[in-house]
Amino acid sequence: MTTMERHETAIIGAGFSGIAMAHDMLESGRDDFVMLERADAVGGVWRDNTYPNAACDVQAHLYSLSFAQSAEWSSNFAGQAEIWAYQNRVVDDLGIRDRIRFGTALESARWVAEDDEWELTTSSGPRLRARFLVSAIGALNAPLIPDLDGVGDYRGEIVHTAEWHDGISMAGRRVAVIGAGASAIQVVPAAVRDAAAVFVSVRTAPHVMPKPEELYDEDAKQHFRDHPEELLRRRAELYEYWNASTHAQSIMDEAFLSQAEATWKAHMESAISDPALRELLTPDSRFGCRRPVVSNNWYPALADPKTHVTGSGVVGLTEDGVRTADGEEWEADLVVLATGFRATEMLGGIELHGIDGHALTERWTEGPEGFNATLVSGFPNLFIMTGPNYQASGSILGIIEAQSRYIAELMTFADDQGAKALTVTDEAQAAFNGRLNEMMAHTVWEAGGCHSFYRVGGTGRVAVKWPGSLADFERTLADLRPDHYRLFSVEPAVV
Repeated sequence: MTTMERHETAIIGAGFSGIAMAHDMLESGRDDFVMLERADAVGGVWRDNTYPNAACDVQAHLYSLSFAQSAEWSSNFAGQAEIWAYQNRVVDDLGIRDRIRFGTALESARWVAEDDEWELTTSSGPRLRARFLVSAIGALNAPLIPDLDGVGDYRGEIVHTAEWHDGISMAGRRVAVIGAGASAIQVVPAAVRDAAAVFVSVRTAPHVMPKPEELYDEDAKQHFRDHPEELLRRRAELYEYWNASTHAQSIMDEAFLSQAEATWKAHMESAISDPALRELLTPDSRFGCRRPVVSNNWYPALADPKTHVTGSGVVGLTEDGVRTADGEEWEADLVVLATGFRATEMLGGIELHGIDGHALTERWTEGPEGFNATLVSGFPNLFIMTGPNYQASGSILGIIEAQSRYIAELMTFADDQGAKALTVTDEAQAAFNGRLNEMMAHTVWEAGGCHSFYRVGGTGRVAVKWPGSLADFERTLADLRPDHYRLFSVEPAVV
């Protein structure tokens, strides 16, 4: 009879969430954990998104882990390759690479009540058991592929930005880009630089803000190495800026929104002179309702003579190119889907069964809902990083680290109470979401007049955003109240 493999904790994913969780496990003296990674390398979105010009649009001094500051960035807006290299350095510095099982995806997990454990089925072989299960797969792991007519007829090449590979070239080709979000803002200027002709479908125009970019040569890097306090100073300044910005959006501060919109307008009009194109590129909602992005190249690329911009959405493909909703057809050798991710379909593709075998998908038929973006009632010892309503504007790494600290604290709390497991109570989760929904109703993300990937189905409940700042999120998770949690299999205290 084969003995089933057991670990105290299984961490699913080896991107930034998994790395932060592993760090806090080690910091809290918990070294019995395994990390399951479906790919053959660490990195998550920064491993997968290799399209031209892929970079972070939050400054690297803040978009980095607090325990692993770096003086080696070549720009304050780090590119994909540098971020991925940084992740690999942190993994090796923490000494956790040998805990990662590459090529191993979690397919399903069920709570075994009699043993107070999760039983995991993976893609790579025998099942295993774990007391704690941490989902660190992230929210941006399932590309949104639009349902386009005629895909089977198209004779050219089609690729989603998250599935880019080295064999794709835009040089001298006719390139059609569908989308106008963060990835499109970066890939379109590269297309205009390299391609013979570019078609861009901007169905919903975003606020694209000036990018205050700085480049760091070797002297600048050496300065940061010699003065680590400068890294901390810049990080603190950015932290305060984003807290103030997000708070203003959360209360729809009119002075802030008007100023941001004026900055956007001046930026757009400095590069776009055509009145019709200006109108097409003017957002129909308040600043922040959709995700603002930064670029100094987006508007000049759209104004380039080789670029054709339409406000009509692409609804299908022909043998030779794309077809828009208003009937326009445009020839394309390469179609780039810059259409983002299924951000509200959290933990999609993984079967999770909690108490009494209840499936998480059944609980979330109307969209994901949880407690402190981390727990779901009825699913003991399951912790979801970047779970429902996790996102505060700014660096997602701050959210991730707040969650990893919170999860480690909950594990210690369970041990201190002599409990084998815990979950949030139904009452605490209901009260939390009641307050959250009431707060969200007054934010720009719900009241700003837009469809967005923050909302279930684009127009429903806001399931991605946190209705406040990162500082608010950190304070909420740091306030651990024992009455919010249900304990399982509590051992009697030894007198």
